[in-house]
Order: sequence, then C-alpha cells, then structure tokens
Amino acid sequence: MSKMILCPTRGGKDSYPNQDRAIALAKERGAAVLFLYITNVEFLDLTASPKLIDIEDRMDEMGEFLLAMAQERAEAANVEVSTLLKHGHFREALIEVIEEFPIATVVLGSSAGGTGLVTKQYIEELVDEIGGKTGVEFIVVDQGEIVNTYTP
Repeated sequence: MSKMILCPTRGGKDSYPNQDRAIALAKERGAAVLFLYITNVEFLDLTASPKLIDIEDRMDEMGEFLLAMAQERAEAANVEVSTLLKHGHFREALIEVIEEFPIATVVLGSSAGGTGLVTKQYIEELVDEIGGKTGVEFIVVDQGEIVNTYTP
C-alpha cells in the first residue's frame, strides 16, 4: 500500500471510537493506518535529570502499550497497521511524520470529555496551517463520528 491514514492518539478507552473510525476508513480505502503517540516531558525540565529520564521511559512504555492495543484492533479488522512513538511538540511531530511517510489522510479527534489540549479550535488552526503546507486531507472526528473533512 502506498498511501497511509495517520491517526495520532492518546490511547485508552476514550480513544477507541476515533481509532475505530481511522481503521474503518483505512479498510474502505484499501490503505494502511499509522497510529502515532507523542510524548513530551519538557514540562519536567526543572526536575533532576535522572528523574526526567525515568519519567520519559515510563511514558514511552505506556505509549507503546497503548499503541499495541490500537494495533491489535486494526489487525483484527484485517487492516495493515504500523505504530510510531515520537517525542516533542504535537504540531512539529505531526508535520515530521507527514513528511516522512506517504500520508494521504490524517484523522484527528478532539480530546474526550473536554480533557487535554486538542480542542476544536486547536484542530481548526492545525488543519489550516498543516493542510495547506502538505496537501494532506484531514478528517476531524468526535467520538468516532466524522464532523468535518478538509481537502487541499
């Protein structure tokens, strides 16, 4: 498969509906899905270095576990799937992945239950900035339902 659907995820039960939508889209389009988990521990810069490394390792382990769960569900649906764990800021990491892989579509979901930073406004700003630069389609989902599609 040459084109992929990128699905950044925080993982966990609240992410399942949006992950399932990405899996369904991949199946419909005959595409692979790439689940992306991003850790950023810069907020801990004031802590002692050994603690920072330990916390980053723990967060990476959690991210790998959550990605493995998403991968299992995609494989159960007979969808080609890959996972990727990156470090850094969400926006920059997203651009790097779009540039590195043959991404045709990005499935973005707002944070469940009003938690986290991925608000509808943030998604709109992200899509405006990145969609125009990359020519990639963005599909915005909320609890697994498509809310908006942005095509270049």
